[in-house]
Amino acid sequence: MPNYHFKLGMDLQMTGLPLNKALSLAEELGAEYGWFGDLHWAVSEITNATIDGIGELADQHGVKLFLIGAGGAFSKIHLADLELETIADQPVFQRDFNRLIQTMQAANRLGVDSVLVYSFAWPGEYSAGKPTWPMRWLTRGGVIANIDMEKLLKVFSLVIEQAEKYDINIVLGNLPWHYTNTTSHCRQLIEKLGSKRIRIMWHPSDNLTSGELDSATAGFMNIRPFLHSLHVKDLRVIDGLNLNFEYCPIG
Repeated sequence: MPNYHFKLGMDLQMTGLPLNKALSLAEELGAEYGWFGDLHWAVSEITNATIDGIGELADQHGVKLFLIGAGGAFSKIHLADLELETIADQPVFQRDFNRLIQTMQAANRLGVDSVLVYSFAWPGEYSAGKPTWPMRWLTRGGVIANIDMEKLLKVFSLVIEQAEKYDINIVLGNLPWHYTNTTSHCRQLIEKLGSKRIRIMWHPSDNLTSGELDSATAGFMNIRPFLHSLHVKDLRVIDGLNLNFEYCPIG
């Protein structure tokens, strides 16, 4: 059996500390790699000087930044609320798309090759009490309607254009609330896009939350060609149909 070497990275923002102290903690714990989800967490104002300062701080602590999140871009937007023909003109889309571009620019300046983005919320996820959750659980992740796939392809084709411009890879989040909630949905979207720019931050525990019970076996084969990183956490599903689960200490 081959020996795999994992590079240990820390979500700096999730420490609840400011950037400098989070980097100090990563150094103390021996995490050689780090990432965070929002530039505005790291700096109060985004300028060339403040972005350069992020890189200088990381270097001082011996932490290599391998990923930057685009402030949760597309995370809270309900895909059903967007009109296919006019997606690019809709203010709620433009806001997050511009934030994503700004993050790509900053990542390029820092020498970070990947930016994290999300894949839109299921209908009513944040506005109507998650009405599609039972269907998604019972179908092991839900069914992406043709019209929704058309919207996703249109959006991420625009994203890929910008990724090529700034020489950045796009990493999809794999959370239960979004359309790429399972490895099968991730694979379906990426294969349709046909771009090597799109990768996945794999969340096996969140796949389980979504009802994809074979994430560690068939799921791994789905995402293996597109894997960017592994988001490590553990949880216990108590009542999947009613979205009852709890996070657990690893091990």
